[in-house]
Amino acid sequence: MEPLVSPRRDVRGLRKLTTNHLLAARLVEQATGLPPGVKHPNQLLASLRRAAPYLGHHGLLPLMEALFRWTQPQDWEPGEDPIVWPGNEELANALGCSERHVSRLIAAAIEARLLAPKDGSDRRRRGVRQNGRILWAWGFNLRPMAARHAEFQEAIEAGELARRQCRALRREASASCQSLEQFAALAQEQGLNAGTLETWRGDALRLRAGLKRMEDPVALESAVGQLRTLAASGLTWLEQALKSADMSGSADADVRPILTTIQPPDPGRTTVAAMREAGAGGALPSPQPSTMPAEQQQPCTVSAEELVRLAPRLGQCLTTDRPDWGDVADAAAVLAQDMAIPRVLYGEACRLLGRRMAAIAVAVISTKASGHFRQAGPGGYLRGMLRRAREGALHLDRSIFGLREARAPRLSTGVQHRLWRPNGLGAEQAIA
Repeated sequence: MEPLVSPRRDVRGLRKLTTNHLLAARLVEQATGLPPGVKHPNQLLASLRRAAPYLGHHGLLPLMEALFRWTQPQDWEPGEDPIVWPGNEELANALGCSERHVSRLIAAAIEARLLAPKDGSDRRRRGVRQNGRILWAWGFNLRPMAARHAEFQEAIEAGELARRQCRALRREASASCQSLEQFAALAQEQGLNAGTLETWRGDALRLRAGLKRMEDPVALESAVGQLRTLAASGLTWLEQALKSADMSGSADADVRPILTTIQPPDPGRTTVAAMREAGAGGALPSPQPSTMPAEQQQPCTVSAEELVRLAPRLGQCLTTDRPDWGDVADAAAVLAQDMAIPRVLYGEACRLLGRRMAAIAVAVISTKASGHFRQAGPGGYLRGMLRRAREGALHLDRSIFGLREARAPRLSTGVQHRLWRPNGLGAEQAIA
């Protein structure tokens, strides 16, 4: 009777061959000993550590560090092969992971051409050393690490250069955003309408938020270029706005200095007389002394109650129905804040003009339509008033006369009236 013979099974568990396996085997043949300038195999591992982030091998570092613990310097001499043969169980214990994960790491390291497999017929890793030398071994050949040392160095230099460029570009992006923040803060301090700057600042912050993890210098340069454009546009806008603010306030010059009245006022009327006429509302307090020369200070014949009637927005800030100049000055400070006039600027007006005249200036500004102002806004208008006050060319009395004329009812055709000049020099016959 013939013995039963089972058919021989095909060999199972062979490593799947790829082109990178062949390239790794070629690297083993190219390298003979350690590369020039390298005296210890640990220097190869150090080069891989630095180049791994730029080559995409960062996840393979723990495996390579574990494999290098089984190699010795004499294994890298010419004519020798630095082969290591730890099992998956040993590597799993060294790495603190499963054996299945070790298998995946080994396959990835071979694909990355960091090591070349040298498999025996039984697919087991083993070897024999005698006097520190490897007699024979089956496992992983680490010679590709020596063959790729120059490539690692080039990757380190290129990667560090790109990182320095990215770091410099991020600093420039931060500087551009900070410039826009400073521009917006200065515009707000100067009382400018900074809506455009705020929009650009928001766009810049969104752009910078996307640059934190960007490591491509080309893409980063494109984004930073947009930030440069925003910062340059912001600077140009701010310079033009400040220039407009310096030129603002000149619109008071077109106020007609002639008041149309039914009966001519007394040419000898003075500021003291006007203050006495307002006695029903209480005696007017003495205004805060101004820093202007006496010859440049202009009288303004208006009572506190009349100023409230002429400037309705000022009345909305009052807390009493019978205000005096102290109440009006407090209300003017509130009104200045409502019109986005900086506190520093309003304080400068009080110092230069006195509290009463500063309140009158703010009241006059509040009567202007929103479209009357340029980019500088109400703050720039007040700044222009202060500049003209220093030059002795500010005439708030003319503005008050203009407000009175705007509120006076129109006269019927043919009525005879007289025109009075606010400088008190006399009256002229009006045109019928």
